[in-house]
Amino acid sequence: MKIPAKGEWQGMEKVERRKSEEWLDPATGARISGNEITWTAVRTTAAMRTGGDLYFIEAPRSGTKPHCHDFAEIIFVNAGSLLHRVNGERQPLAAGDIVFMRPDDVHAFLPDDVSRRAELVLLDFDLELLLSLSIYLENDAFLQQLTAPVLPPVFRLDPVAAGTFYARLLKLNSPVIPPPLRKAKLKILLGELYARFFIDEVNLLSGSQVPDWLEELCRQMRKERNFIGGVERMQQLACRTPGHLCKCFRKYLGKTPTDFVNELRLNHAARLLADTSHEIGAIVEELHFQSISHFYRLFRDYYGMPPAAYRKMHGGGHRV
Repeated sequence: MKIPAKGEWQGMEKVERRKSEEWLDPATGARISGNEITWTAVRTTAAMRTGGDLYFIEAPRSGTKPHCHDFAEIIFVNAGSLLHRVNGERQPLAAGDIVFMRPDDVHAFLPDDVSRRAELVLLDFDLELLLSLSIYLENDAFLQQLTAPVLPPVFRLDPVAAGTFYARLLKLNSPVIPPPLRKAKLKILLGELYARFFIDEVNLLSGSQVPDWLEELCRQMRKERNFIGGVERMQQLACRTPGHLCKCFRKYLGKTPTDFVNELRLNHAARLLADTSHEIGAIVEELHFQSISHFYRLFRDYYGMPPAAYRKMHGGGHRV
């Protein structure tokens, strides 16, 4: 990602680039820091560090200095609100927001009209952890979902989830946890976050970068009468051209409208196989698959076994 040239950031002369070898804990490849920002009449940002990587920061109302880094970062807003200026644009952030920063995203923080203070927790980690996640999840599509938008993805945690996440971050930062165990727990947490927000499409659609019409369309398409109607029904509900629809699905979900509909049909077919004794041919006809052979191929690719084997494993009816 291109770093803005000199002059693109009003009032800023230089963009600091933080390096992982200087910033991260070499034992874990990560760093968790708490930052309480207070906006005052000072001219330059001043920070006071206390134990446990906690910083009390006084920052001018013109904003903090822009910077980027060669590692990934997750920003969690625990309290208050502020403006996040990133890649030349502005993101309003409030308590419960979680931002997935990419290397070389250039950003700074500014005050908004609501809060005089904001409390942020920064989870910084080496890119090696992202690569190991893709191997662990056996899925690297989340990397495309992460890097495709111009702005870093933002999601909102509900108050209960936000409190749980904050407590886990504090616990991970405890010096009593040996570094190898802390690194393992960190990988578990990152795996949960990226699986939740970048693989599970239900949560992916809650991101602020997804158009409202697409989120509503996907919600409507999960109804049985609509996914049985297929892509044709989707186009009726969307009121968009097929080309625009396909472009948006690829951009925000990393799949085509046909892939999306087929997954909904396959999930429903799996439920019918497990919970009923409907013949497979009848299921194929009911869900409007092209043919039995086409259904078998899709089902095997999706579930890793033929429909009959899935039914037998899950105790469904005996008729095949």
